[in-house]
Amino acid sequence: MIGPPHAKALNRRCILTRSLILLALIAGNAQAYASQDWHTWGAIVASGKISEQSSTLRFWLEGQGRFNDDSSRFNQGIVRTALGKVVAPRTALWAGYAFIPNNPPGRGDTIVEHRAWQQLTWSTGSLLPGFTLATRTRLEQRTIEGTDDTGWRFRQLAKLTWPIAASEWLYLSLWDEIFLNFNDTDWGADGGLDQNRLFGGIGINLSANAKTEIGYLHQFVRRAGRSDQQNHILSLTVLLSY
Repeated sequence: MIGPPHAKALNRRCILTRSLILLALIAGNAQAYASQDWHTWGAIVASGKISEQSSTLRFWLEGQGRFNDDSSRFNQGIVRTALGKVVAPRTALWAGYAFIPNNPPGRGDTIVEHRAWQQLTWSTGSLLPGFTLATRTRLEQRTIEGTDDTGWRFRQLAKLTWPIAASEWLYLSLWDEIFLNFNDTDWGADGGLDQNRLFGGIGINLSANAKTEIGYLHQFVRRAGRSDQQNHILSLTVLLSY
């Protein structure tokens, strides 16, 4: 008879196996899309209390660099900031701004996007020992320099993490995020499904306030009037909490 520790380990292996199979099926379906590329994305995200005196107020500071064309050229940078407020246990509201320079393939100029955004973050804490479920609901108002329209976009992310057996500092991370455009714009946004991102990887607890997650990110991008885009991404994120 299998005891409880062995049962937990088997359950974790089953979850990992199913996740890897799902990612493999997505990667193996690459030929279904006419356009695909290999990217490398790096990010640092810091968040925490603004002060001990204002314990419900939070800050968010994020920087990203993304490389495309088989990771050989700079494609996009993101600087994202926000202020937040804890409104319930494990629940916070945020409002912020993002500056996003883009270097699209085949163009000699830089396209600069300005993005106001609001979001709700929520976490269950531990579902089971070590297991956590978190969600992020975000609304964005996107403008491009030199154009007139504002694009409204909705994003929904759900993330599950669970510990690796016999390790206090390694865990598995799996998340999915869907993007929906609410309207068409003169700079190319098309109402409806915009893209989907699915990530699977390993997390490393570096300290009480720092961890990193590295793994495979699959990005599907719907493109109006053109072949859809599929990107295979090596993703590395450093998460800091204060």
